[in-house]
Amino acid sequence: MKPWADFVLRTGAAFLVALALSPAIGLLCPKTPFHRVMTRTFQVALVVSLAVRRGPVREWPAKLRAMGFRGPYRRARVLLGASVGVAAMALVLLVSWLLGGRGPAPPHRLGLLTHLLVALGTGVAVGLFEEIFFRGYLKVALGGVASAAVYAVVHFLAPIGKTEPAGASFDPLLAVKRLNELNAITDPQRALMGIPCLLVFGLALNRLRERTDTLYLGMGLHAGAVFVLAFYGRFLSLKSTDPWIFGGAFARDGLLPLLALLLLLLASYRAPLPPWARA
Repeated sequence: MKPWADFVLRTGAAFLVALALSPAIGLLCPKTPFHRVMTRTFQVALVVSLAVRRGPVREWPAKLRAMGFRGPYRRARVLLGASVGVAAMALVLLVSWLLGGRGPAPPHRLGLLTHLLVALGTGVAVGLFEEIFFRGYLKVALGGVASAAVYAVVHFLAPIGKTEPAGASFDPLLAVKRLNELNAITDPQRALMGIPCLLVFGLALNRLRERTDTLYLGMGLHAGAVFVLAFYGRFLSLKSTDPWIFGGAFARDGLLPLLALLLLLLASYRAPLPPWARA
C-alpha cells in the first residue's frame, strides 16, 4: 500500500474510534469541554493507529532516527531554533503593539510562574509531537506541500467559542451530533488568514528538516514560537482594531503574522546556518 493511502486509512480508523469513544470519555471528564475530549481522543487514537504494525518495538529507535532524531549538536540545534522562534514571534507582537493592534491585557487567572511553566510545557509538548508527526512521518508519507497543508488545516478543527462538557447522560452518537462545534475552519477571518499562515510555517519547518537532515532545529523553532503564543496573553490582548491585519487570539491569523512568516520561509531557504547545524 502506498504511504499516502496507508495514512488515509489509519486516519479514518482513528476518526471512527474517536467518534465511538468520546461520549464515554466525556462522562469521565465532567468539566472538560467536549470538543477537547473529541480532539484529544482523536490524537491519541491516531498515534496508536500509526504505531500499529510498524515492526517490533525494538526497531522503533531506528525508525525514529530515520525520521530525523539523529546527528550531533542536538541541544545546540534545539536552542538555536528556540531562540529564533521566540525572537520572531516576540517581534511580531511588538510590532502589533507599536501599531496599536494590541494593548495591555487584563489580569490573568494564573500566577506568573504558573503561567510561564504552562506555556513552556505547551511549547515543548507541541514542538516535540508535531515535528515528529508532521515533519518526521507525514512529510515522507504525503510530501512537503501536502503535509504542510494537513498541518495547517487540522489546527482549525476547533470551536470558535466556548463549548459545554458532555453532560451527565450517555449518548453514543454525541460526538457525531456535536461535530458542528469544530467550526473554526468555516469562519472566514480565522481560516482565510490562519490557514495560509500555518501553511507557510509548515513549509519553513519542512525546509529546515531538509537543510539539517534532523528534526532538532525545527523542533526548537516550533517550541519557541508556541511558547510565546501561549504566554503573551499575560501582557497583551487584541484591541478593537482590524483582526484581518493583526490576527486573532493566537496572533496567527492576520496579515502581519503572514508577512512575518513569509520572511521566515525565505530565511529557511536563504539564511546561512552554522557549520555544525547543517546536514
